[in-house]
Amino acid sequence: MSITAADALIWGLLGAIVFAAGILRGFSGFGSALLVVPSLGFIMGPASAVAIATLLEGFATLLLFRPAIPHTDTRLIATMVPAASAAVPLGHALLTRLDPVVSNLLISFAVICLTLWFMAGARLKFPRGKTGQIAAGGLSGFLTGFGGVGGPPLVLYIVSGEGSAAVKRANIIIVSGLALIAAIVSMAAFQLLDYRSLTGGFLLAPIFLVGGVFGTRLFLIAREQIYQRVAIGSLAALSAILFLANLARVIA
Repeated sequence: MSITAADALIWGLLGAIVFAAGILRGFSGFGSALLVVPSLGFIMGPASAVAIATLLEGFATLLLFRPAIPHTDTRLIATMVPAASAAVPLGHALLTRLDPVVSNLLISFAVICLTLWFMAGARLKFPRGKTGQIAAGGLSGFLTGFGGVGGPPLVLYIVSGEGSAAVKRANIIIVSGLALIAAIVSMAAFQLLDYRSLTGGFLLAPIFLVGGVFGTRLFLIAREQIYQRVAIGSLAALSAILFLANLARVIA
């Protein structure tokens, strides 16, 4: 099967987006799916974008999963993981039933809201205890299924709680990792893991991981205020542009 110039251009663009997402992940520790899903969704459609983003996040989390296990808070894990895992299929159900153009619009709008949430930081909190854990886990799982962007509620809840940085980081890795396993099973059930998504995920994974290494090195030489402004600012700008572009598609 021959590859046309248009195919080469599209895959080159996808590779550039995923490389940038990897840099963002390595640089700030979050945000890769917030960049990947709206961008790839505009090119490939939301279903393929969510599937590819979930696979990429799965590959990245797999490398961190085992070292994080000894540092986790098992009580928090026991509450948040079932809540997140149970909500993932609800997101996939909505994703597969909505018109793709509408899904793209809603996903890009959700990314804008999540970016603003990150900007607000500690001023917007979930309640503590099991109620907050279930709410944060459920919202994270639903957004993982619908848009592949379930990280912010999870990160904001865990980071705002008590405990050392090592425990918080481990909790984020384990909860998101187990939720991603549930997401992959759910994607298979909803037939989202088609040839296009699987091929894209495996071809783009090395580019994503290399971008992550590059982003980590940038983080080591950048001041904290600079990296926060770059990470959040770039997400806010891109999500606003993609929201307007998807809005134009809906109106047209």
